[in-house]
Amino acid sequence: MNTSKELKPKGHVEIWKVYEDTHEKELVWDEHNVITSGMGVALSHLFSASGSDSILGYQILNFACGSGGDITNYGASSFSLTGAFHQRDYGTNAGLVIETMAPIENGSIGPPTDFPRIKFSNIHKVTPTSVRFTLVLDPNTLNVDEDIDEIGLYMRNPRGLNPSSPILVAYRPFPGIRKTSAFSLIFVWTIQF
Repeated sequence: MNTSKELKPKGHVEIWKVYEDTHEKELVWDEHNVITSGMGVALSHLFSASGSDSILGYQILNFACGSGGDITNYGASSFSLTGAFHQRDYGTNAGLVIETMAPIENGSIGPPTDFPRIKFSNIHKVTPTSVRFTLVLDPNTLNVDEDIDEIGLYMRNPRGLNPSSPILVAYRPFPGIRKTSAFSLIFVWTIQF
């Protein structure tokens, strides 16, 4: 962690297509992301010992994909995805565990939303101050007749609520990608503190 008085987290997202038949990889997006004010809310609960009494509450363990993101209108004040996909959209043969939780949105508890769980095996410490999350939408996942154009990372339950209420801590809209069974879509997301 940064030892200076000011914590300045930042992040970067790469989006890859990996084709099922040839295993060829294609980089389709490579940009910074936005660390949202939700990260500040979550860290303030952690540092003041006023939120979750479990370290799991402060871990980034969920994500969400959506349609309706706007690459010209987003920022640190983003608190939800514009059009988060539902469990049925992810598909019945999706290689994901989907959890339904009511997230913290703009200071209040929002409507129930479906969040894929990030596998622990897909979370890696890559430097003393950075963590990489690998989010995989396999060939059977999110093959909807809609573009995927936004993604967010969620901290599990920083307020320590029961049931758990995650909060958006990093967000990125991107040009739309129409997902098909011909490829996996892989998000490589690095957060540095």
